[in-house]
Amino acid sequence: MKRFAIQALLVTAAVIGFAAQAAQAQVGVKVTIGGFYDELAPYGRWVDCRYGQCWVPARVAADWQPYSNGQWIYTEYGWTWVSDDPWGGSPYHYGTWASIEGYGWSWVPGTVWAPAWVTWSYSNSYVGWAPLPPTVVFGASGYVGRPVVVSQTQYVFVPTNRFVGRNVTTVRVSAQQSASIFRQTRPVTGFSVSHGIVRNTALPMETIERAGGGKIETRSIQAARTAPRSVPAGSARLAVVAPARDVRAAAAARPQAASRSPESSREVKHAKAPVDHESERAMQAHGAPPAESHRQTAEAPAEHRQGPPRPAEAKRPAEHAPKPKPHSGKEKPVEKDKKPDGEKP
Repeated sequence: MKRFAIQALLVTAAVIGFAAQAAQAQVGVKVTIGGFYDELAPYGRWVDCRYGQCWVPARVAADWQPYSNGQWIYTEYGWTWVSDDPWGGSPYHYGTWASIEGYGWSWVPGTVWAPAWVTWSYSNSYVGWAPLPPTVVFGASGYVGRPVVVSQTQYVFVPTNRFVGRNVTTVRVSAQQSASIFRQTRPVTGFSVSHGIVRNTALPMETIERAGGGKIETRSIQAARTAPRSVPAGSARLAVVAPARDVRAAAAARPQAASRSPESSREVKHAKAPVDHESERAMQAHGAPPAESHRQTAEAPAEHRQGPPRPAEAKRPAEHAPKPKPHSGKEKPVEKDKKPDGEKP
């Protein structure tokens, strides 16, 4: 019996060791901007912006906002976003979002993983969050300091007692009320780095549990369909987004960029240059609302683009066709360049 117990312990230790090795290998996978470029290309378009290139999702509503179609869960890495968007894995755990003039909400790529790159504002009644500005940089041990406050209209608010376990789209407070609710809440921003992995723990668990009337379960990160990635070793400073030059270089190296048609190149060249005003207001409590999202709509079917077909003209029989007049040789040549009376040449 003792022998079987020892064997069971050895098997358990082997399984734990295997899981630890798998987790270690998982966090060691290299993440590249080029990989994001290929992954997201079928779901939207890449456009030039001040951050190198930004990705604009297609087929979303004009009033769509990031971190709105999905739910929050609490994992071993803190508050983690679980997206229901068809492309929703990477853009909510790498890089961040910015409201770009002419394009609306656009994703700015980065290579540092987090459960969610958001800043919070909360009370006993409401919890709100908004994407961090692309300009945020913090130390290797994390971010602890003044709250990063963005435009009030960029926050998504839900009742505190409905914050966990529900799709945000079903419980979200109207966006028109965001500014009023924001003034009743407390902004907070915080990220810690432990064992090389960024964690999102700024929102107090006690507040959410008290409002919900029960203990919140800590779930595995696998429930979020994402995997933690350790920050580069020896990093003294961590930036949410990648350098613009690296993003441009990665985008230019992709096959899609090389095979771009001349027409699309001219379209991009002559398009209005997008400007991101949000990063300039990142640390201000008040700001203008984000630019209205101008999304590409599906092209209408041909039968709806064209007018009703004109009736075909009856062909004139050849025998009734007018005969050309014979030249007599006395016709006066037509003066094509003659100016109308009174007009100077």
